[in-house]
Amino acid sequence: MKKLCLLLMIMVASLVAIAQETGTVAEQGEMVRKRTKLCFLSGTEKVVIPEAELMQLLDEEAYDTYCSGRRLFKLGTGLKYGGYTAFAVGLGVGALGVHYMRTSESDPYWEDDRFNTGGRLFMLGILSFIYGNGMIPTGYILRGIGAGKISRIADEYNQNNQNTAVSYRFSPSIMPVNVPQSQGNVAYGMTFSINF
Repeated sequence: MKKLCLLLMIMVASLVAIAQETGTVAEQGEMVRKRTKLCFLSGTEKVVIPEAELMQLLDEEAYDTYCSGRRLFKLGTGLKYGGYTAFAVGLGVGALGVHYMRTSESDPYWEDDRFNTGGRLFMLGILSFIYGNGMIPTGYILRGIGAGKISRIADEYNQNNQNTAVSYRFSPSIMPVNVPQSQGNVAYGMTFSINF
């Protein structure tokens, strides 16, 4: 049994090494998106296309769409992180406001001033919390629209230039099994997938 486990471990380790070495096989010149940039695939590497070369490769309308997609993606990223910041600040300021209001209940000397300050801080925290919750999904939506525009430009370029990519991947797989006769509760295998 120990030998079988050792053999399986060696086989899984070698398959993982093969899976890391294999990648995308493409014709030279296929265009793909990498965040906000367009790249050419060169073997398994993505080579970023400089802006000057991109302006020559794309027509004016496609380049404008590409620039619009980049702006939307970057705006969405800013809104997303700004929303997370506003969310966190809202929680902190709201908690500070609650603390001030609770302190004012136990100390009658500071009651008027602290209650007003605590109430204002609490309301500011609530507004910041709501503002952040609105910014986060808006940011994700704008990022998706921008990424879609950039991907669409790459797809149109590849269609016009008859560039097609074929990717393949080997990877080990471990699946849970609920068979009473089996000695273990997992099954080992290998996954091979081809995308084109």
